[in-house]
Amino acid sequence: MGELTNREENVLFVDSLGILELNNKIIAFVKEWMSLSLRWRKYKELLMRLISFSVTNFRSITTAHRIKMSNMTVLVGKNNEGKSNILRALSLGMDIMRFYSENPRMAHISIRSLRVRYNWDMDFPISLQERKPNGMSSVDFTFDLTDDELQIIRNTTGIRLNSYLPVRVSMGKIDAKIDIPKRGTPAFANAANKQRIIEFVCNKIDFNFIPAVRTDSDAIKVVERLIDRELSALEETPEYATATSTIDRLQQQILDDISGRIVEPLQTFLPSVRAIQIHIQKAQRRAALRRNIEVVIDDGTATTIQSKGDGIKSLTALAMLNISNRPDRVSVVAIEEPESHLHPEAARQLYKTISDLSENYQVILTTHSPLFVNRTNLQENIIVDGGKAIPVKRIKEIREVLGTIISDNLINAESVLVVEGEEDKIILEKLLPHMSDKIKRALNNGTFIIDYIGGAGNLSYKLSLHRNIQCKYHILLDDDDAGRNAGEQAITQDFATIRNITYTKCNGSPNAELEDCFNKDAYKQAVFDEFGVTLDVGNFNSKEKWSKRVAACFMSQGKQWGERIETKVKLAVANAMPIDAGVALNPHKCTSINALVTALEAMIQ
Repeated sequence: MGELTNREENVLFVDSLGILELNNKIIAFVKEWMSLSLRWRKYKELLMRLISFSVTNFRSITTAHRIKMSNMTVLVGKNNEGKSNILRALSLGMDIMRFYSENPRMAHISIRSLRVRYNWDMDFPISLQERKPNGMSSVDFTFDLTDDELQIIRNTTGIRLNSYLPVRVSMGKIDAKIDIPKRGTPAFANAANKQRIIEFVCNKIDFNFIPAVRTDSDAIKVVERLIDRELSALEETPEYATATSTIDRLQQQILDDISGRIVEPLQTFLPSVRAIQIHIQKAQRRAALRRNIEVVIDDGTATTIQSKGDGIKSLTALAMLNISNRPDRVSVVAIEEPESHLHPEAARQLYKTISDLSENYQVILTTHSPLFVNRTNLQENIIVDGGKAIPVKRIKEIREVLGTIISDNLINAESVLVVEGEEDKIILEKLLPHMSDKIKRALNNGTFIIDYIGGAGNLSYKLSLHRNIQCKYHILLDDDDAGRNAGEQAITQDFATIRNITYTKCNGSPNAELEDCFNKDAYKQAVFDEFGVTLDVGNFNSKEKWSKRVAACFMSQGKQWGERIETKVKLAVANAMPIDAGVALNPHKCTSINALVTALEAMIQ
């Protein structure tokens, strides 16, 4: 085998046999990377998760039962229906659990001691206060535990749990408490066992709440929590212990000197005083080393975050969360109206940031923006209305809640195929129903439509409209310069991905249009009848795209050619095209159409 030599110039030299060795190493590296990625995904699946929560009798929310938590859960609703109250109840419940993890022997937590205040007179529903003077607000969590976590609980308490564990956090006038709702297992009657399980769960909570009004202090709090968490691990290292010990010794020398200098003057007034000692508490010193931070953002002008606009503050607070998470925790982020203070372009960037965030955290957010609606899985959108929270079943429900005004042909549409021209729409509305029963049913009931944009240059604008009315969409573009450029622009602007764009690629053609996929015999007579031009000539057999080949046929037979005539010819072909795909499609050039059908069935499903 040839040798791989890494010289000082950082250039890799490979002889002719060494190329094989290099390729083998690359393949081995890729396999190892894929294996690590798979193991990481499996590892994430083996972590405890919050699978649902319920809110009862908190402010305007009376019965928001079993709100299912996914990677990104979206709460939508009109103003003053209680979306923010659900997030605040979730935040309050999580904070009480976190407080409990720091004070595990407090069976009942004084409301006054909570960092997040609960005021019964304001937070318990006013309409129920007279009838239930001792009523409590509650948040019920359901956690899905891993086999390892279940075994830990069993070893600690002797209790055999199934994978689901409910925990209830209740808040009243005086105190708050954490409990496990009554279970059939007799071992749960043992208060010590309950205590151990609650303590175990509370120590696994990692929660962040970002409110709609995001000031610089909100961003700083997120940063401080991150730094505090990361530096706490550093404090266990020998180097850190040595450094802080040196600081302790140097500071204590000064403090001892001060103590000695004030003893004598103090004895003048208090003769019984023998000595004075001054110390800095170690815990406070360590905490001080993790605080009083300054965040400077250089976006062309380096200034502190306090001097930046609201949009920058919002993005900073959210972006900081994506730096790190604790893999052994239930990591939940609640975000209230992420679109607040942001320009639409910044909101689109933020949506991508939150989508990335949801790969490591469970994200729940409230929104009035169609941009943040989950189009892929409708049931992960929750409508908050009348004090209740109900999963969405149809996209129409979201449109009504957000007040989206749409044209009649889009009222029931949930999925859209976006094509370039009217002739593409006409042809595909004929062929697709005969290529797929799923597509046929969706077209017939109006949940799937085909929409044309009138030219590739209009793609991004059209996609923004469909996104605003919460439609899922797939895009079919000509495989030519205009189509490829439009597709790249849509991807760059985050309106599309590689997954939801299909190009009309044809074997042996560097550029191709939809018409290149068709059998010439299916439409050539229509072209001759209307324009007096035959396509059975040599000009039609080149590797150019369809419109250029037809143009050559027209001009060689003494006809004019231009955009207006091209449009007429394409419409004539579309109207003449038979509905039988076996007749209409060229079997050697229709692979992209077959791929399109598969993609549309997946989208509709």
